[in-house]
Amino acid sequence: MSDNKANGIQIEGIQFYKRSGLADVFKIIVISVVIFALLSFLILWFVIDSGARQAYKEARDVRKALRAVGTEYYGSMSSIYDPNNANGMTEGAAEKVAYMSQRKGTVTLYEWNSVDNGPVSFEYQTGLYRVVYKDSGNSSGISTGVEGEFKVYYSLELLKYESE
Repeated sequence: MSDNKANGIQIEGIQFYKRSGLADVFKIIVISVVIFALLSFLILWFVIDSGARQAYKEARDVRKALRAVGTEYYGSMSSIYDPNNANGMTEGAAEKVAYMSQRKGTVTLYEWNSVDNGPVSFEYQTGLYRVVYKDSGNSSGISTGVEGEFKVYYSLELLKYESE
């Protein structure tokens, strides 16, 4: 067949149809929204994960500071642990721990081992992150320290009610 159009003769081969522009715009919008949602989720996960890692590192420093301050109090024939106080430490101990660890978060000492002179359980909170330490009781070879487990929690405040 020839390419010339004759009266009533159909051209064989590939025929191109013009698609609707509305369908293309809808497809682009859907793909853009899905990509934006995935990127937002990945960025949020990365920010929360890096903050949790930083809080974990700070809690390790707080644990070392608790042991050092506990040793200082032990040398002066007293104890760092005071269960009657809200933060679980004697007066002035929290400030010493914050100074030694150089951390701004709050520490709550729940349990203290006076034999090994170390924390059995404590909580460190900074920003939206809360790190809970629980001693496992296993000695780590030659070192005098004990091994424990750190759990990092991220808290998101959904509602806040204040009393009048």
